[in-house]
Amino acid sequence: MKRLHLILALLFVIALASSLAWSQEGKIKEGVMDLKSREFGKRYLPPVSFDHLLHENIVRCRVCHHDFYVFSNRNEGKGSKCSSCHRRKLDKDIPVPLLMAFHKKCIGCHENYLRWGRRSGPLMCGACHK
Repeated sequence: MKRLHLILALLFVIALASSLAWSQEGKIKEGVMDLKSREFGKRYLPPVSFDHLLHENIVRCRVCHHDFYVFSNRNEGKGSKCSSCHRRKLDKDIPVPLLMAFHKKCIGCHENYLRWGRRSGPLMCGACHK
């Protein structure tokens, strides 16, 4: 009988540990989004998996969302997709196309962090486009 209780207790602990590990795995992926849009047109590289949660803890929203208050007011504080303003082609109101906006913001910020002697994200295409 003791052996049965020990086995059941051990199985319970294993199940609990497995469920905790599984829930932690889910949390790692929380906040990660694939940056893809029809506005990019035909893509030659896969979309970038972007860890928004990680970046929220490093930089202020306005660094990327340069018109953050407009985004917030438009969507009840939830922000807005970059493609809601930036399009594939040049426009007189929004002169930076979507692809260039992403590349300039992402790579430019990573380059700045390296210049400042800080840890940074990738600079090469294949490091983001996996």
